[in-house]
Amino acid sequence: MMRFLVILSVLLFGAGPVHSAKYAGEPFSLGVGGRALAMGGASVAGPFDGSAGYWNAAGLNYLGRTNITAMHAETFGSLLNHDFVAFSRPVGDSLSRVRAYGIYLYYLGGGGIKITDFDTESGRPYVVREESHGDYMLAGSLSGKVRDIFDVGLTVRVIYRDLGTISGYGLTADVGALYHLSESTVAGLVVTDLFTGFLRYSGGYSESITPTVKPGFRLSRKTGDFTGQLSLAADMKFEGIREAAQLWLGDISIDTHLGGELSYREMLFGRVGFDRGDFTGGVGLSWNKINIDLAYLHNSYLDATFRASGGYSF
Repeated sequence: MMRFLVILSVLLFGAGPVHSAKYAGEPFSLGVGGRALAMGGASVAGPFDGSAGYWNAAGLNYLGRTNITAMHAETFGSLLNHDFVAFSRPVGDSLSRVRAYGIYLYYLGGGGIKITDFDTESGRPYVVREESHGDYMLAGSLSGKVRDIFDVGLTVRVIYRDLGTISGYGLTADVGALYHLSESTVAGLVVTDLFTGFLRYSGGYSESITPTVKPGFRLSRKTGDFTGQLSLAADMKFEGIREAAQLWLGDISIDTHLGGELSYREMLFGRVGFDRGDFTGGVGLSWNKINIDLAYLHNSYLDATFRASGGYSF
């Protein structure tokens, strides 16, 4: 436990404020997977499925089999399309430093960007055309063990952003760790954009993405045919966004995630949660080698989000 706290302190200190563009990394913070969304996005310490490479690469150690996962979401009604596909595989060698690896592709985008020009005769702008926009991310993950005490993971992400009239590329990396405090309690920690991810746009403009520190905990208990899990996580940012976050102090802001899951024979699942204060819920089915998850996210200012994901293990 003491080693975990030391690592947490070092990472918190190392992820202090840097000069960057606010919200530059927001398109990649909406999460993936129906299970995770239904549990309020509280997936830093699990439970893990085929989307583990996104949430905490250290969780790849616990998938057990090769897995293919896909997801589609209508985010905030028809405002955004959100898609995700992932592949992961255990190495199968308990003596290897690398225990599992995976890749995933993430997309968030839509249309409706109006490109305008100015009519000098009327003195008014007019719409020339409409463009689509999209954020794409291709990532590769590795997971392993440190002295059989910590599960650790690394994800390297390549970003492409198309804003209609300008586009850019970026590179960043995430690190994650898991520590079992007991048989029923797991602590997790992820630092995204650890080295301050950057984006370089056509025309020479560039911006960076500030690191986000994500601690999390998971409690689980099994009684007969039923298994209950409670997960908590937080996003600690250093962008000075203040009122746009749930909690803030100076340049430090915190958004919370809380989720619960009750399963029957690890086959039928019911889930509820709160994602940054917004209610979430969903159901899941795991049968043979297939799992299907459906999720709902309420939003007080925008339309609701519906997400469906499925996976196949072999």
